[in-house]
Amino acid sequence: MTNMSATERFSDRADAYVRGRPSYPAAIVEHLEHEGVLKSGMTVVDIGVGTGLSAEPFLRGGYTVIGVEPNAAMREAGDQQLRTFVGYRSVGGTAEETSLPNAVADLVIAGQAFHWFDVARAAREARRIVRPGGAAALIWNDRQSIGSPFLAGYEALLRAHGADYAKLIHRHVDEKAIAQFFAPAVPKVATFDNPRDLERDDLLALAASASYLPAPQEAQYPAMLQALNELFDGHAKRGKVQMMYRTRMHHAAIN
Repeated sequence: MTNMSATERFSDRADAYVRGRPSYPAAIVEHLEHEGVLKSGMTVVDIGVGTGLSAEPFLRGGYTVIGVEPNAAMREAGDQQLRTFVGYRSVGGTAEETSLPNAVADLVIAGQAFHWFDVARAAREARRIVRPGGAAALIWNDRQSIGSPFLAGYEALLRAHGADYAKLIHRHVDEKAIAQFFAPAVPKVATFDNPRDLERDDLLALAASASYLPAPQEAQYPAMLQALNELFDGHAKRGKVQMMYRTRMHHAAIN
């Protein structure tokens, strides 16, 4: 993250992030192990770790993880969320200036945070902190916007009520920026289905975690909240709706 507005954008949304955002499947760790990218005893640095969702599958896999996060509220929430894992610690820092020493990581990852990075500077910093032979992985939980009436309805809600939603979504799939980050390496891409069943409060928390949707103190919030509740009521089965994600991971050796 390169400026204060980006760094502080999620300060009042940390609690919603913990409940609302999807986790990452263990399959991403298993895939990197199968590819020879990860081996027992290695250290992972998670850039823009936030509340720790992207770090958790690596910790469960037995790896040491150092989380780098510029937002104090998010970092504290992550420390609490991951407090039972002895292999976790966090530092204040950005993708461009992690505050970490040289050659501290075997793998550098970013889960969902890459679109905030200054790509050229973040690429240099990743290569500085990774050990010889080390790799990087950029990971997204891509929410599916088609496939069911609920998914289509949620996408329509975001477009109707999200202030800069369309611009942010475009940045999430910036293939040019991804290629620039890994160059001259060409990353491999792997995808994994990651469905999630949401109760009403989970759906409300997911919406509350989105920086482009109105916050409770904003005038546009009541209309958005009404639309969200109506969407849930119209599609819930046995008190839940299913949000479909596809976890996408780009990875390559960078050093």
